[in-house]
Amino acid sequence: MTSGGHGDDLTANERFLLARLRVMVSTPALRARRLDNHYALQQAIVDALGADATDPYTAFHAQAAASACLAAMHTALVRWAEDDGRTEQPGLIAKELAAAFGEDIVDTGPDA
Repeated sequence: MTSGGHGDDLTANERFLLARLRVMVSTPALRARRLDNHYALQQAIVDALGADATDPYTAFHAQAAASACLAAMHTALVRWAEDDGRTEQPGLIAKELAAAFGEDIVDTGPDA
């Protein structure tokens, strides 16, 4: 990932990520593949958390939380790409997580 916020002075890795995101967003097949990857990663997170599969309530909440985190990350990355990498990613991610979980849960202060 990247901290962003350097204006036009992006590193080679940041320029590569920016180009990759633009291609992914503009290509329907790649967007579909990202959704498949999102689902697989969501399941891996739920499995790693050890959510009790025998308790549908617990499993549902773990799936919902994992999916919300992944969606917030994706939204922050897309916004970063739309802003040509000028905005700091940690701040965008914190704002997107706060939108999903609430300001009282996520610190979106100046150091976030």
